[in-house]
Amino acid sequence: MDYLESSLPLTQQPLFMLSGDAIVLLGSNGKIIQLNAECSRLPGLNSKDWLGCTFESLLDKENGHTFATHFQGALRGLASNLEVEFPERGGQVTELQLRLIPVDSDGQLFIYVVLKDVTDQKRALQLIEHMAYHDTLTGLPNRTMFQIQLTQMISASLGSSEEDQFAILLLDLERFQMVNDLLGPNLADLLLKQVGERLQLLVGFDCTVSRLGNHEFAVLFSRFGDSAEIVEKARSIHEQLMVPFLVRDREIVIVGSIGLAFYPQDGTDMNGLLLHAANVQAMEKEYGEGVYRLQQGDFGANARLRLELEHDLRKALEREEFELYYQPQYDIQRNELMGAEALIRWHHPKHGMVSPAQFIPLAEETGLIVPIGEWVLRTACRQNKQWQRAGFLHLSISVNLSLRQFQKHNLIGDITQILKETELESKFLELEITESMAMDNVERVIRKLNELKDLGIRISMDDFGTGYSSLQYLRRLPLHKLKIDQSFIRDINHDADSAAIVSTIIAMANHLRLEVVAEGVETAQDLQFLLLQDCRHAQGYHFSKPLPAMEFERLLNEGGELLSPFYVQP
Repeated sequence: MDYLESSLPLTQQPLFMLSGDAIVLLGSNGKIIQLNAECSRLPGLNSKDWLGCTFESLLDKENGHTFATHFQGALRGLASNLEVEFPERGGQVTELQLRLIPVDSDGQLFIYVVLKDVTDQKRALQLIEHMAYHDTLTGLPNRTMFQIQLTQMISASLGSSEEDQFAILLLDLERFQMVNDLLGPNLADLLLKQVGERLQLLVGFDCTVSRLGNHEFAVLFSRFGDSAEIVEKARSIHEQLMVPFLVRDREIVIVGSIGLAFYPQDGTDMNGLLLHAANVQAMEKEYGEGVYRLQQGDFGANARLRLELEHDLRKALEREEFELYYQPQYDIQRNELMGAEALIRWHHPKHGMVSPAQFIPLAEETGLIVPIGEWVLRTACRQNKQWQRAGFLHLSISVNLSLRQFQKHNLIGDITQILKETELESKFLELEITESMAMDNVERVIRKLNELKDLGIRISMDDFGTGYSSLQYLRRLPLHKLKIDQSFIRDINHDADSAAIVSTIIAMANHLRLEVVAEGVETAQDLQFLLLQDCRHAQGYHFSKPLPAMEFERLLNEGGELLSPFYVQP
């Protein structure tokens, strides 16, 4: 049998007298006959008033019903465990763990009820569970909870009608890091809390607002009549977020970029929906307000293509799918071919020639630009050395450095090793950096450029005029050459401002004893203007498009003099 038998009086048995747990003795009618001394130590409970009461009557209706079920089992001789909430005075609740033990005494059945206070334990577990699924700063559900809820909504929607669609909204606070840097982390945290509160008020409490990361939030829209309703809600959120936040007497304006995805139109699983929303968000950042949702067909194809290109890009080097093209650079005053700029091309086995505009940003994002850049540098140096051995002794090669390459700790060592491997003299290598790279950390940039200069490598600043370089720093940078951005060259013959900018850059460079290369020269009129302004070097489609190595070598063998048909002596 499950119940106990003993010849001792029930209230004198060791289980009752010596237990460190509170114990209540019940008769078969459910009324409390006796309590041991530990009952008086239960926090918040007046156990002295319990005698003569049924234990069930001390509980609320739901917990009383649960206890009654277990008590009926005890009357049948079954021991059992349960947990109940015991109401205290003042509205507090004590969590009790109960163990019901039936006892036979001289043919009569009694029930021991062992009580254990587990309130602190339960609250600690609830706190741990809350912390696991909620953001500690804002109190909002975190990324884990968001993904659980999203997965549950997808599972609940499988096989249902399209009327049961739902939507997710991703929100990223732009320039938040700047706010953090300016105001400090404490005020930035207060701002994040206010953003979370405002979002919840804007979407209502029928929708779930989550904080996914530092300055990333998400909203789950579970019920709505039409997708247009959610798009308008997104527009409203975008506008209302720009209403200034008041953080300790400071007014802070923050802008959010938004991406929406609808189930099932934009994805039928969590990854598909999140990818769609994230890419719409990226489009919002690039093109501005209004791009909240792209057409499903176009967007799905673009997203898949992006993932495919990223995967294939990782294999492209080992599969030898890259090729360098070379665009001739001319000394237009002497009508001489003086060098070439190396430009990478990707022969994709499925998509054919992939534009650098597509894969270079992807390579930058993924970090693949570093090994790709090293391959470009090594290949260009090796090719130039081959041309020199073929008799073109003074040809220089120009290679663009990416920001990640330039920031690499061992850049100087890598370049030195490549020059040693290819046996190219350093004076025939020219490295191009952009204005934004030069201004990233000026003192560090100056040190690194001086190291390159000490090796005998020439340095040019690419796309000059489009950045924000200071003349003070420009004077200090160890540059040999400025390359005027083609956007100015393109308009010099019909836009007075562009013409003035180009003339000024050429004059300034000449005074600073810097060489100038005009990029994007496309017409004889462009060339004539540059000659009149005393510009020395140029490149562009007027002379030649970028050429594969064999075609460029053919140009070298023909003498490279392509200017005479276009040049008119002023």
